[in-house]
Amino acid sequence: MTAAARRIAMALVVFALASAAWADVPWKRGDEAVTPATLEEIKADVGQAQYERIVNPIESKVDLAKKAMEPYDKEMEKPADKRRASLLQKCKVRSAQMYEAAAKAGQRACHVLQKKSHQAGIEEAFVKPNRAEAVRIYMELSNDAHAAGSIPQAAVFCRKALEVDPQNEQARELLKQLAEEYRQAVRDGRTPPGTGSGGDDEKKPWEWDRNSTHNRDWGDWRNYSGGAGRRW
Repeated sequence: MTAAARRIAMALVVFALASAAWADVPWKRGDEAVTPATLEEIKADVGQAQYERIVNPIESKVDLAKKAMEPYDKEMEKPADKRRASLLQKCKVRSAQMYEAAAKAGQRACHVLQKKSHQAGIEEAFVKPNRAEAVRIYMELSNDAHAAGSIPQAAVFCRKALEVDPQNEQARELLKQLAEEYRQAVRDGRTPPGTGSGGDDEKKPWEWDRNSTHNRDWGDWRNYSGGAGRRW
């Protein structure tokens, strides 16, 4: 190998090593996870006024979610036979709705912020925990309705949980179970608990509704329950 060839080969080796090192720099790799900024870091970067415009709507919804449970806590202090089941359910529904709204407000905030670290910070601080809390309460409501013998109402709350978190396996499995219980009741010639006449024209709570925003976005209940559902 001539001296010129050796120099070329050495240059190629150096270039390859440099390229590998450059690709391994975390902030240069496109698939590298972004480190979430803390709320204090976000506030320092965007300024107090902008921070409050972003965060206050989220926190106000979280406050409403907590306030919605105050009547619930008072009602639960009563003896079990004196508690109003309808009030307990309404409190939970309102709280779940507000946590869901807080998570959505957090998602909107992420679109306003420019830095990925800021977006990740809002996601960690507000979107994920509020989404999880909304799902938790909706699943509680679904289980409560199921225990009370109302398959349709249980399915409605289960679907609400899936609207918030379409990948929630617990909700998917419960919806599959509810659908099977309904079908079994029909096969046995029984009117499924919590339904009306049970006629053929009566819409089941997990069936496709083309006018539903949720269903337009996520598909029919078979997709939730693991079947081969149809998309429009």
